[in-house]
Amino acid sequence: MDSWEVNFAKELKKRDNHPKMGAMLGKVISVDPVKISIQDGRFFITSENGYICNQLLERSSQYKLSENGSIDVSCKHGGGSYSLNGTGNVHLDAVWKAGDYVMVVPDESEQHFFIVDIVKGVA
Repeated sequence: MDSWEVNFAKELKKRDNHPKMGAMLGKVISVDPVKISIQDGRFFITSENGYICNQLLERSSQYKLSENGSIDVSCKHGGGSYSLNGTGNVHLDAVWKAGDYVMVVPDESEQHFFIVDIVKGVA
């Protein structure tokens, strides 16, 4: 049987602050609905406790194109010049999928998580 001093020391040790989680690796289980496994499958991030960077959900950008040039050919009536102008939008749907690994960063309370980007191992 432990002495009161040992028991008291054990109780003090229990209340010590646990180390912060920090950035971690998560594995995407599903994107619809969102489910990400962290800490070797012991915990899951869902839409209720996670925030996802927009770059994983969609990517869009605008473009503007302007080009002038000439075409030379060897036939009698061929060749000439051209002018090309245009603008538009490029839109990519979700770029992440089940099986991807993502960088996960907890908030200060370690109750909510930010899914930052897809990560790959160094080759």
